[in-house]
Amino acid sequence: MPQTDIGTELRQAAPEPLLPVEKKLIGFSLGTGLVLLLALALLNYLLPATF
Repeated sequence: MPQTDIGTELRQAAPEPLLPVEKKLIGFSLGTGLVLLLALALLNYLLPATF
């Protein structure tokens, strides 16, 4: 059996659309990341690190 190049196989594969649950997970992850980033910025503003 000859070896096939994985890159060639991936380029030839048909694109698959995201499932609705995948879209929700992406949105939830981005939302959580932004909220946590804002909370960290607020915490840093209120309690700055002093050395």
